[in-house]
Amino acid sequence: MVLNNIEKKANNHKLLSEVLGVKMLMTLILVFVFGGIYAYFSRSYRYWQKRGVPQLEPCFPFGDMGTVIFRRQNMGDKIKEIYDNCRARGHDYVGLYFFSRKAFLPLDPGLIKNILSKDFQHFFDRGIYYDEENDPLSAHLFSLAGPKWKTLRAKLTPAYSSGKLKFMFGTILKCGLEMKDVLEEFANRDGEIEIKEILARYSTDVIGCCAFGLECNCLRSKDAEFRAMGKRAFTQTVGDLLKMIIIRSFPALAKVLHIGVFSATVTSFFQGVVRETIEYRERNNVIRKDFMQLLIQLKNNGRIDDDGQRESQGVNSGTENKLTVDEAAAQAFIFFLAGFETTSTTTSFALFEMARDDRIQKKARKELFRVLKEHDQTLDYEAVSELRYLDTILYETMRKYPPAPVFLRKCTERYPIPKSDGAFIEKGQSVLIPCYGLHRDPVYFPDPEVFDPDRFSDENKSKIYDGTYIPFGAGPRNCIGMRFAMIQAKIALALTLRHFDFTLSERTKLPLKMETKGIILAPIGGLWLNLSRRF
Repeated sequence: MVLNNIEKKANNHKLLSEVLGVKMLMTLILVFVFGGIYAYFSRSYRYWQKRGVPQLEPCFPFGDMGTVIFRRQNMGDKIKEIYDNCRARGHDYVGLYFFSRKAFLPLDPGLIKNILSKDFQHFFDRGIYYDEENDPLSAHLFSLAGPKWKTLRAKLTPAYSSGKLKFMFGTILKCGLEMKDVLEEFANRDGEIEIKEILARYSTDVIGCCAFGLECNCLRSKDAEFRAMGKRAFTQTVGDLLKMIIIRSFPALAKVLHIGVFSATVTSFFQGVVRETIEYRERNNVIRKDFMQLLIQLKNNGRIDDDGQRESQGVNSGTENKLTVDEAAAQAFIFFLAGFETTSTTTSFALFEMARDDRIQKKARKELFRVLKEHDQTLDYEAVSELRYLDTILYETMRKYPPAPVFLRKCTERYPIPKSDGAFIEKGQSVLIPCYGLHRDPVYFPDPEVFDPDRFSDENKSKIYDGTYIPFGAGPRNCIGMRFAMIQAKIALALTLRHFDFTLSERTKLPLKMETKGIILAPIGGLWLNLSRRF
């Protein structure tokens, strides 16, 4: 009995020793792994310093982007904060870290201009992930690289000519008039409206009609499927954030795992819409004045017909490199993605600023009525093109609230940094362009918080320092749809000015604070206006 107890105690002691041994071993392994990771990051965080490039004090393991990763700041605000801090120290550029990945942030407008234009051959890619095989919707003009981008850009450029915009003007105006009717209904009630939501629905209807050939009816139905898919495309869940970390850090693994940039729901919806629209039009010989029709021409003929030339659906011109249906879907999707949120946000901010300053609102309205009188009260393409003061309002809006606060380039060939002591950007490294920082820099735009459209008047626009105003980017990869966006925004502003007086509602939270999610500047709580009809 005693021997049995002794034997049991010995076994228990042995078992306890083994468990403690395993735990100690696991602890040592974890310490070793963590120590190795920490050492790797610590070595990585000396990269820019070793090369004579100024850097911040990165924090393990998030680098310089911890507040963005934890959504305490949006990317635009963070990069502007870095821009302001480093310009105050006299730096022309700074090196950054996203986890252990390196990124280069140019601060000097001359250097930025070189990167975007003069030395474009070193930076002709955006460095945005795409996977043509597993995620064809991601292979659009905005993300494509190298020769594929150059070929597609050449094919799509005619789609945005002044002739093609005039071709689509009636479709955009029809959506604008529907927006005006919806605003009248609000004005006839209490007159208070969250204008950004209405303009987002208007933008969705415009792009749905022009890019997909669909009557989306988003203005009348806030729960319309197209609107829901637009919101989902711009909503970043925790899962989406994890996907993007994998895509940015391990792109090869993302392809193996078939990880797409957008959710499977969004991808299948837009692919299905384009495929069904093309099949319907070709089967029934339907021709419409929209962007989808131009994509069909590229699919069938490999080119877009000249302005005024008859279309020849289904006729093979023998041209190579025609668009596939998936490629057409990708181009329609980026038309939607690039124009939906950016245009509606810019138009909302323009109305917000006019609501705050009655002098600007009256001046814009006075110009509008003068132009309408010259065009027999018809708001046509020519009339909208003559609204010069409205142009300056939009230009100043995009200065103060740039649609893309930060945009991306990728170094495609080792680049010696001008005026440096031998420093360079390595091939494959990301370059961030601080649009928001430039636009709010008091050195280039005195009193940057003041909204002043006269900065862009004919007398003053020549005084703007070259390379400091880049709302649509610059160089060969500037925004291909900027003229379309301007027409869409001007129609919305002109119709609002023509039919309504508007002031700022007390529900608009001042000073404006921006959402920390996403990449587009979006005010927390929305932009609320009080509308009253003009008779």
